[in-house]
Amino acid sequence: MNPAPRHDSEIPARFNEEVVLDKPASAVWKHLVDLHSMREWLGGDDYSVEVETTWVPGSTIVIRGRHHLSFENTGVVLAFQPCEELSFTHCSSLSRLPDQPSSDTKLSFVIQADGDRTVLKFEASGFPTVAIYRHLHFYWAGTLDIFKRHVESRQIV
Repeated sequence: MNPAPRHDSEIPARFNEEVVLDKPASAVWKHLVDLHSMREWLGGDDYSVEVETTWVPGSTIVIRGRHHLSFENTGVVLAFQPCEELSFTHCSSLSRLPDQPSSDTKLSFVIQADGDRTVLKFEASGFPTVAIYRHLHFYWAGTLDIFKRHVESRQIV
């Protein structure tokens, strides 16, 4: 089954989420990019996730897992500025879209220190289908809350 075709008038160009964490920016950054930590907050109790990347801009990122069905999300690291910004492209195998730039969504995280607290700003943009927009909007709203709980429950290393 192929996803619904893109109708630009139905798909917002982007959506933004923001979460304030009661941890310093260095702790937030560590959990945002640590591959072991990512497995914990990207997945859940009912499914597992593995992340592979070097975080070098231009390199690939692969997020594999199983949640009812096996999936493999692929992309390219766009920005990696410690304690400031992380961005990469995202294309899910479940979308069955061709591996080309028009199939990608850009995911961006910007960290802003605020004393002992940190503001994490998330933006997703460039949705190839309405279904992808809806799924990512739903997924990231909840996942950022999971990320906040994950980071705040850990001791600073």
